[in-house]
Amino acid sequence: MFVQHHSTPLVAAPIQINHNKDFDLWIDSKSKDSIKGRILFSYLDQSFESSIVITASAIQIQSAYPYAGIQASTPAHSEATLESPYLFNGSLTTSGIQNIIWLILDTIYLYNLVRLKPHSIVSLYREVFNQVKLQDPSLVFGKIQLNTSLAQFAAKFLAQKAKQKYKYDYSNPLDLLVSLQNLISSYPPVVSNPKKGSLTRDIVVSLS
Repeated sequence: MFVQHHSTPLVAAPIQINHNKDFDLWIDSKSKDSIKGRILFSYLDQSFESSIVITASAIQIQSAYPYAGIQASTPAHSEATLESPYLFNGSLTTSGIQNIIWLILDTIYLYNLVRLKPHSIVSLYREVFNQVKLQDPSLVFGKIQLNTSLAQFAAKFLAQKAKQKYKYDYSNPLDLLVSLQNLISSYPPVVSNPKKGSLTRDIVVSLS
C-alpha cells in the first residue's frame, strides 16, 4: 500500500502500541473504552501527523500537519449494534486498523486537493455556500454553523459535488465541510508552505 509508516515521531509520546506498514499510533491516554493519541504516517516523502480518538463505535482524526484542520471520522454506530468494534478491552481491533487507514486516505485526498487544486476546492465550497445562503442570507463565508440543519444539508451537497468532480467518496460528509472551513479559516488569503515536513517546492496560491 502507498501509505507508509513514519517510525520516528516528531513529538515524543509515552506509549507506542501499534507499528505497522501503514501508520504508527502513539498513545497519550488509554482505558478499556477509549484511546487518545496521535497517528504518524507518510505519503510521497511527506510526513503527516494527526490527533486521534478511538472508541469501540467511533474513530476521529484531525490533522496537525502538514495542513492543520483536516478532519475525518467513521460513521456513527451504536455499540449495541456494531458487529466489528474498533476497540475491544482497550486494544485496537483489525476493524479499527482498517478504518484508520480509510481515514488516512481521506486526509491524503484533501491534502492533495489543497496542494494541487486549491482554487478548485474553494470554488467547490463557494458553490455549496451560495446555495445554502439562499436559505439564510446572514451566513458568513467559511463559517456555516455545524449544529444546524443547514450544515447537514451543506455537508451532503458538498460530498455529492466532490464525488462527482473528484471521484472520491469522503467517509463523513460533515467532516468534509468542517475540513474545508478549517482550511479556509487557517490559511487566508493564501495557502502557503505546509507546516513541518513540507514539500521542497513552495505552494503559494490565492484563495480568492
